[in-house]
Amino acid sequence: MRRKWLFVLVALSIVLLVSGCGNGGTAATGAAKDTGGVEKAAVKENTEPVTLTLFMNNLISDADLERELYEPLKKKYPYITVEATMNGGENKIENLITAGTPPDLFNYYVGAMGNIIKLGLVEDITPMLKKNKIDLSRFQQVMIDSVRAASDKGELYGLPRYSNTVALYYNKDIFDKFGVPYPKDGLNWDQTLEIAKKVSRSDGGVNYYGLSGDSLYRPSFIYSLSPVDPKTNKASINNDHWRKVLELDRNIFSIPGNLPDPISLVNSGVKRFTETRDLAMLASVNNLRQIEPAAAKGFNWDLAQYPFFPDKPNVGGMVDVHVIGVSKTSKHKDAAMKVVELMTSDEVQLIAARQSAAASPLNNKEMQKQFGAEAPYLKGKNVQAFFKSKAAPAPQFSLYLNDAKKVFTPMFTDYVAGKSDLNTFIREAEDAINKKMEDVVGK
Repeated sequence: MRRKWLFVLVALSIVLLVSGCGNGGTAATGAAKDTGGVEKAAVKENTEPVTLTLFMNNLISDADLERELYEPLKKKYPYITVEATMNGGENKIENLITAGTPPDLFNYYVGAMGNIIKLGLVEDITPMLKKNKIDLSRFQQVMIDSVRAASDKGELYGLPRYSNTVALYYNKDIFDKFGVPYPKDGLNWDQTLEIAKKVSRSDGGVNYYGLSGDSLYRPSFIYSLSPVDPKTNKASINNDHWRKVLELDRNIFSIPGNLPDPISLVNSGVKRFTETRDLAMLASVNNLRQIEPAAAKGFNWDLAQYPFFPDKPNVGGMVDVHVIGVSKTSKHKDAAMKVVELMTSDEVQLIAARQSAAASPLNNKEMQKQFGAEAPYLKGKNVQAFFKSKAAPAPQFSLYLNDAKKVFTPMFTDYVAGKSDLNTFIREAEDAINKKMEDVVGK
C-alpha cells in the first residue's frame, strides 16, 4: 500500500513539474499571459529588410556618415538600409514632398525646424521613445529643452544628435609674422578687438585681416536672440542686447584693413581662414571638417576660448543642437526609430567624438574627454577650448525665421559694411521684417 501511494505521489510530481515548465517556458516560446489569464503571442521584432530615406539639412561628410551610421547599422540592424540625401540644389525637402517621396528620417538644426513643422513632417515622438525604452536622462537636459523649444506645446520632435560648440581659431603664422602674442583663453570681445587691430595689416602686397566670424548672427546667440518673436511673428531687434551685437559686428569690420573686398561677410570667414589663409582669427563653431584639409597641407593653427561679452562672462554661443527625428509620414517608424536610437547611442556618440570631433549632447563626460582623440590633425591642439564656455539656452524660434532672414541678412551685411547708422538700420530692418511676416504668415 505504501509503495502504491509512493507511485501516485511521484506521478503527481511529474505532472506538476511538466505543467510548471509549460508556464515557465512562455518567454522562451514567445507566449505571454495578459491580465485575464489568456495566453497571447509576444510581439516579435520585425527583421524584414527595409530601406529608409534620411534627409540631411546640415552638411556631413561621407566619412562621418560611414562611421556614424552605415557601419554601426550593418552590425546592429543589418536588415535596415538607409539612403541619405543632402540638402542643396534640387535636393530640397519641398521637392521631395511634392514628388510624393518624403523622407523617413530628418536631420535638422533646431533653429531651422520651422520649415518641416510647417510642412507637417513632425510629431511628438514620446510614445515611440517609451515603446523603444529610450532613456532621456542620458541626454543633457539643456539639449532636450532646446529641442522642445521648437514646439509651442513643448513636444519632442526628435532627439539631439550633436551640438555645435564654439572657439576662437587663430593662424599662428600671421601672429608670428607680426610678432603678436597668440590669443589666450578667457578673452572678452573688447580684448579680442584690440588684438585684431594689431594683425589687420597689409604686408608685401597681401592684406591680412584680423578677425571675422562664420556668421554675423553668431554673437547674437550669446544672448539667445532671434530677429523674430515666435509668439507675435514681429521683428524683435530693437532692444539693448541686439544693439550690443550689432555694434560688435560693426566694430569688427570697422577696424582699418579688416573689411574684405569685395564685401562678403556672411559665411566668408571660414574660407578666408582655411583657404586663402589671410585671416588671423576666426570666431566660429567647430568647423573642424573644413580645417582638416588645410591642416594636412601644413596649416599652422590653434584654438582659444570663444570671446564673451563682459556682462556674460564665459558664455559663448548658445545650445546649437542638431536633431535626428522620424517623419510623421514614414511608413516604417519602428525601423526609423532604431536608426535614431543607434545614432544617439553611447557607442556611436563616442565614435563621433573621437574620430569626427563632434560634440555630443549626452551626459557622458567621456565624450568631452576623448574629443578628437583619433583625429591626427588635432594632436597638440587646445581642443578643450571648445568646452571652456557655457552655452546660453536656445530660444523658441519662429516658424518663419528663415523668411525673416531673407530680408534681414542683406540689410545686416550693408549695415556692418557702414552703409547706414545703427538707428536707421534698426528702423528699416524692423519695417522690412514686419512686412515680410505679413506676406508669409497665414499662407
